[in-house]
Amino acid sequence: MPFELLAMCNILQDVRGIAKARVLDVELYDRNAIAHDFPDDKISEAYARLADGFKLGYQYELFALLCKGLGVRVECAVENSRRSKARTAINAQCRLVACEEGRLGAEVRYRAVSKGKSTDAELVFGLLDFGTLGVSKLDALQAAEQNGWMPIMRKTWFCHTPVNGKPCGICNPCRDAMNEGMGWRMPLSSRLRYHMWHLRTR
Repeated sequence: MPFELLAMCNILQDVRGIAKARVLDVELYDRNAIAHDFPDDKISEAYARLADGFKLGYQYELFALLCKGLGVRVECAVENSRRSKARTAINAQCRLVACEEGRLGAEVRYRAVSKGKSTDAELVFGLLDFGTLGVSKLDALQAAEQNGWMPIMRKTWFCHTPVNGKPCGICNPCRDAMNEGMGWRMPLSSRLRYHMWHLRTR
């Protein structure tokens, strides 16, 4: 978390220099405070079932509780990846409905809506808008290269368990980076750690 937060703060000014919209400061919410201040048994029980079935990360329960508690919708960046647990859970229980169109009519933002009766995925993801479901890591890389955003791309952070201030190479986000064509973001020590882990788990 400290590394990711530092990266976000460092990137903020760069993004404000190129963004067409106003970019606000980072606002932090304490995860324990969210669960305490906005409890919802239905959401938490639905999340627990999704976590058990799809290994879904804890952040999605917190997103759902916070959105419900504050009465808001928020945008959530879930990418187009076969390794995305959130995308897998959504596809299994919901259909994606376009809620905004781009300038040329391209569908750019989606909402998860139950295929029939209410589902766990709709309870957990129903107040989130997804603007990157059609974008893979390589798509993002190509856009960064074409638009001159690579200095910003190089500042982003993804590792859950850094080693000596560098990506560990073996947590889920690091493995995703290695498996989806983004290994260039990893220093040599991280790549070697990943390959050693891969050999041990084959």
